[in-house]
Amino acid sequence: MITLHQLRIFWAVAHAESLTRASKLLGLAQPSLSQQIAKLEESIGTQLFDRNRNQLQLTDAGKFLLRKSELILASVDEAMAGLQEFTEGARGVISVGALNSIARVILPRAVRRMSKVFPSVELDVHEVSPGEALELLYGRRLTVALVAEESIAKSNVSFRRFEVFRDPYVLAVPKGIDLSKVSDTWNDLGDAERKVLNSVIQFNFGTAHQRRMEEWFQAHLPHHRIVTQVRTYEVALSLVQEGLGVAVVPALTARVSSALDFGVQLYKVDLADRHIIGLIPSQYARVEPYATFLASLEQAGAEVEVPAVLPQPPFVRAGASAERPAPAKVG
Repeated sequence: MITLHQLRIFWAVAHAESLTRASKLLGLAQPSLSQQIAKLEESIGTQLFDRNRNQLQLTDAGKFLLRKSELILASVDEAMAGLQEFTEGARGVISVGALNSIARVILPRAVRRMSKVFPSVELDVHEVSPGEALELLYGRRLTVALVAEESIAKSNVSFRRFEVFRDPYVLAVPKGIDLSKVSDTWNDLGDAERKVLNSVIQFNFGTAHQRRMEEWFQAHLPHHRIVTQVRTYEVALSLVQEGLGVAVVPALTARVSSALDFGVQLYKVDLADRHIIGLIPSQYARVEPYATFLASLEQAGAEVEVPAVLPQPPFVRAGASAERPAPAKVG
């Protein structure tokens, strides 16, 4: 007999493609996972994975069982979610994973809306990176993940998607540095301002994102240097606010709360907007209180406004910086 516990483990291991990652997703030791997979294979009389060191590849039988297990587990989860409606005084817990800026600005509005309909629902909020949110979602330790669409591979996601928010990328600079008429970043700025503009605060997360930012700065400020590496937008903006450099960030991250912004100036840049989406197992999207929570998130996203963003500076519109090396000193 196949147990639900074995099926959940098989589902997680199949998506993780390694016992090490599956162990992290499920919070279970690797020997326990191996034992459960071995028992499952023994009970059905066929191999589900081709094992290559720590990497696991699904066999044809494994691919068949994965399709069936997704249907079975979705039906079980949907039944359990629906039964909560009949449990007196219990509405369950919604676990949400999100970036700090989304958790800080959009989530409170959504919770306020939802609490009018389901005042007893408990929210468990995890401030995590998109990669971590996706792993927790696959491990069934999150109900909803709010992530930037460009940060995840579309082919690797098997959840229902819904729209939450879209904001532009901006160049955050210290207040007092006016870039509105800067066409030549060498001649149109003083020494102190030029130094700040060429001092870049770099994000040390997501290889693709980091490469995209490096390419942008190389194209527009080819004489820049990295002065600090950070792992959150909020730390970067705090450093910009202190006049220590500049950073390219999504506009919403400059909003501390609904009534307060970081003390920086924001200039639009020539990068595609950040697109925030929600991910949820499809079986949850059809039952309460999850359906109301999703609607609340979409409404909250539509209400939120980003801080004031100034037009692209001339040197950005030109497509490349007109910087030149400093003239040689005489004498």
